Amino acid sequence: MTATTPEAASGRRLFVSYARPDSEAVQRLVEVLRALHHVPWVDRELESEGGKPWWDRILAEIEACDGIIVVLSPQLFDSVPAEREREYADELGKPPLPVMVEPVTPDILPRELSARQFVDFTRGGPLAGAMLASAVAGLPPAPPLPDPIPKRPDVPSSYLGDLRDRVRAPALSLEEQIHLITELRLRLDLERERQAVVTLLRELQQRRDLCHATWQLLDPLLKDVRGESSEPAPPGDERPAEAGPASGPATPTDDPDQGLVTPTHRTPPPGWYPDPSGRHQLRWFWNGCWTRQASDHGKVVDDPNF
Repeated sequence: MTATTPEAASGRRLFVSYARPDSEAVQRLVEVLRALHHVPWVDRELESEGGKPWWDRILAEIEACDGIIVVLSPQLFDSVPAEREREYADELGKPPLPVMVEPVTPDILPRELSARQFVDFTRGGPLAGAMLASAVAGLPPAPPLPDPIPKRPDVPSSYLGDLRDRVRAPALSLEEQIHLITELRLRLDLERERQAVVTLLRELQQRRDLCHATWQLLDPLLKDVRGESSEPAPPGDERPAEAGPASGPATPTDDPDQGLVTPTHRTPPPGWYPDPSGRHQLRWFWNGCWTRQASDHGKVVDDPNF
């Protein structure tokens, strides 16, 4: 009769690294692992711990685990915390087991995963459960922790949080503005981030140091998001008049009866418009007032004498 070791009785302690949008699939995966008598750990368990340092707890669980389950999906590669979890586990020598819950292209897998066989869990069912059981049983034992232990990775900030901080920076060069638009545009296709990205694009559009070249990229992009014509309207189609009394600047409209141009008292949106002073090509209009920022041939200049 073969004796049962405590480890065999309790199964393996497994850290589950995943992207937040895959929570539902992860829950099914965790249930199967528990049915196989393993001990999976997911960060949802932190919800019961109040204000304790969440990142320290995650790293401690990686250090204590027998292996790391990496939940593969297209969303995984947008998750900065998941990337740092994998990298730290790799430094500690924790054996990884990739489990695919949505189809991914093997060619884009991180280096530590690309050469490993993964479990296809996209359809679930008994066959997927059997494959998972076999793969977990085949994981090599985790080596002792290195001495000294590697430096723990810093707490990750969200990628959108980083973009938000950059959008709100005190000053942005033309190059920085264009890079921000490029990065934000790429994330518009991610449904879970779309509204936040649109908000950041609008914040960028409201900046007083927005360059004309940036405006030319940003205006049609936001019109497309709103479902308006994607053709960029040339600055000057809505030409604000000189800032006037309390009624504010006027927007010219054609009067079909008079054949004249008559003003309406609607404040135009912030943007680049023909410079009413004539000293420059364009001038930035903001919050019902003309500003000192002017533009000539795409180059923004400060005009303190306006």
